[in-house]
Amino acid sequence: MSLTDMKKMWMVPVLVFLGGLSLFAIPSLVAQIPSSEPSEFYFTRLIYTENNLRGGFGRNGTMENPGPYRCPEFGGGNFFPPQGWGWATDTPGSDCKLMGAIHRMTGQSVYPNPNYMEIMNPNLFKYPYSYMVEPGQMFIDDNEAARLREYLLRGGFLHLDDFWGTRESANVGQQLRKIFPDREIKELPLNHPVFHSFFDIPEVLQVPNQRNGCVGGSTSEQDGYDAHVLGISDDSGRLMVVITQNSDLGDAWEYMDLACYPQKYTGYALRMGVNLMIYAMTR
Repeated sequence: MSLTDMKKMWMVPVLVFLGGLSLFAIPSLVAQIPSSEPSEFYFTRLIYTENNLRGGFGRNGTMENPGPYRCPEFGGGNFFPPQGWGWATDTPGSDCKLMGAIHRMTGQSVYPNPNYMEIMNPNLFKYPYSYMVEPGQMFIDDNEAARLREYLLRGGFLHLDDFWGTRESANVGQQLRKIFPDREIKELPLNHPVFHSFFDIPEVLQVPNQRNGCVGGSTSEQDGYDAHVLGISDDSGRLMVVITQNSDLGDAWEYMDLACYPQKYTGYALRMGVNLMIYAMTR
């Protein structure tokens, strides 16, 4: 089945909404998915090589794929193992909690594990949505760039999240130019469909990491003072890449249950996450 065919299957059922359910009640609910239902959404997290731009505590290269993990929201254990680093930052917590929210808010069945995927894995083309965290320290080679270009031009969607400031932004731009040397990265206006695919999002917020959110004060890191939502589109105007610059949606997903983390940021990050998923699966 092609990415286009998979998206057509989403056009009708994706608009189901569980009426009366408060957005902020979602984290406390357990998402139960009948085992007979096929999974309709996979949170596909892409594995990349780390360039050690952030220092990496002496680490360099690629964190090993930890393998399958069944989310507590879908019948797994009642705790999360320690998160990884590089491409695996915030996982499995952020992946699981976002998938739980997506299931509760849209009624869609989701794959109950984080879906870790190497860029060169041919199965990538089965998954219309993909996510990269901390791409400010990402390195992709020419073969990976060519694979991502093919994936995106054939209907795939990529969300880049949690990178900050001039230096990391420069690295993201450099890596994206390997994929699309002839396409511009543009600021997305608030009337863009991605801000209205499920929820109406009237403003762009800077989502802080867990520490800054709980302590209060500045929400920024490094010299990334202003949040931006940027994108790269294909020739028809379909958004292929969304970039949440100077913002950390992944931490807001991961720590949505933490009492000290402000609901203002959790609510925004969840709405953005759902909107990006809906856009990716229906365009």
